[in-house]
Amino acid sequence: MMRSDRIKKGPERGPHRSLLKATGLTDTDIRRPFIGVANSYTDVIPGHVHLDAVGEYVKRQVYAAGGTPIMFNTIGICDGIAMGHYGMKYSLASRELIADCVEAMCEAHQFDALICIPNCDKIIPGMLMASLRLNIPTVFVSGGPMEAGRVGGRDVDLIDQFYAVARQKVGKMSARQVKQYEDNTCPTCGSCSGMFTANSMNCLC
Repeated sequence: MMRSDRIKKGPERGPHRSLLKATGLTDTDIRRPFIGVANSYTDVIPGHVHLDAVGEYVKRQVYAAGGTPIMFNTIGICDGIAMGHYGMKYSLASRELIADCVEAMCEAHQFDALICIPNCDKIIPGMLMASLRLNIPTVFVSGGPMEAGRVGGRDVDLIDQFYAVARQKVGKMSARQVKQYEDNTCPTCGSCSGMFTANSMNCLC
């Protein structure tokens, strides 16, 4: 018996199947294992802006392998953008919200397995916490790291941008030079280039 049979098998689950069919699922889709796809795509975090495309690829592969993918999203907070102001108070709390939301979605809809598509500081741990609570087969597909940038012929990362701001404050770098770092230290999507929690968390995936 599949977990998802609790919401889709037998005559008493006719109303449940009606609701599932309203989402576009067919009888064949409903007979397959339900695979939750927890995605943390958002437009505001560089580590997450590309995860919509990753999610669509994952859905295609799940379907090809005989499952029915069911994607849902979680919130995500960028620690780099939240730091230095009141917003940072929400960063750690967001980890608990993510864990709770992923757990709630999987239990309420009785998914048979889970694929998590996270990235960055609090989102990966939040999904890890949820997967441990759920104890169902789970695969993690990380959003991956950002490429290093180039300034003045050398590799640079986000840490160099912080250093550049500090150097400008003490008169050791011009505003024009600092702008070069601002424009080039984060050249691609992915978790922030540098030794941050975002990348150590990626190592766990």
